[in-house]
Amino acid sequence: MDNEYTLEELACLTQEKIDLGEKLLEDLAKLDSVDGVRKISKKISQELKFLNKVKNTRTVSVNHILCSNLTHFGCLVQCLLSCENVTHVDYPLPLEERGSKLRVDIVADGGATWIKVIARNPKSLSDAVHGRTSYGSKSILEQAEEYVEAAESNPHMFKPPRVVFRFLSNIDDELVTELQQIGVIVLVLQTSQPVPRTETATVKSLNLDITTLIAYVSAMTNGSAHWEYNEPLLTEQARWEREKPIKPLLEQYFHGKELICCETAYSSFNEILSILGGPKEKSRAEELFRKVRILPDVPLPQEMKNIKVGGKIKPRSLQIFAFGLMHEAITVTSNEGFVRAARMQGLEVPVFLHDARALTEEKEQSGRLLDE
Repeated sequence: MDNEYTLEELACLTQEKIDLGEKLLEDLAKLDSVDGVRKISKKISQELKFLNKVKNTRTVSVNHILCSNLTHFGCLVQCLLSCENVTHVDYPLPLEERGSKLRVDIVADGGATWIKVIARNPKSLSDAVHGRTSYGSKSILEQAEEYVEAAESNPHMFKPPRVVFRFLSNIDDELVTELQQIGVIVLVLQTSQPVPRTETATVKSLNLDITTLIAYVSAMTNGSAHWEYNEPLLTEQARWEREKPIKPLLEQYFHGKELICCETAYSSFNEILSILGGPKEKSRAEELFRKVRILPDVPLPQEMKNIKVGGKIKPRSLQIFAFGLMHEAITVTSNEGFVRAARMQGLEVPVFLHDARALTEEKEQSGRLLDE
């Protein structure tokens, strides 16, 4: 087949691929902060390095051009640029039942949409649909079933993410119908359709963690942040509070939502308050709990039973976050350590994170009031 092209034509075709790769790197540089983008940029750079080498040594072949992954990366980046609120690119998900991993090309809409980009030509697509691929490769319908099953097992805000397969080439109506029956949304990249966005999930209940209860009633967050304390951490928190007040943020997030709290969080908070809280902080707590429903603790849901306790995973925190999951409520917390540690063990909990604030009314007696 190489005989159909002169060396100059092959060099020209290779340069087109190189130009594409360099443009993709420019586009990806704008999205450098998105998880996984640097990994894709590195893969594109490796492709460019190889293509430049075969071009410069005049050893390029047609297969080098046809088999280049830059076609796939081009589709991926084009799709990426049309998406909103992308959180991950090339995101690995464990498939527990199958003992393998599924890679989601793009996680968009804050986690509510999963996109698989398929850059195959029509002939290759037809083969892939019917399983006429290399040994061990899955048909597109098998991949669709895996994606939908994984979405069911990995809900975002208590709902499975919508699964989108975005094709470079037009596909036949029969395949579209079969994919839709499985539960996949089908788009064709050539038509420049934007990915359909999922409406932001409206969660009506908020589960208040101990850290949030403390932050809400603290003297520091209620107009008394101009202090220097004996404890450097509290002085630092006061500086953060002056720069970014927490209470207005919480008030805005609480608006129009049901506030709930488990018995464990309620009793633990009251224990802390009785030891460290000042009179005004205790008064604010009484006022707050006129708006908060205190409900019984719940058994750990199945997805939490295998979580190993230790380090940032404390039994009390596990109970509080389990309560939020069971009631399909977003847990409001400053316990970022638990959230990260749980994620490392494969548990994603819907949370609203805020900075920590301590009870400080009693600490003011030994502190120094700053000039405002």
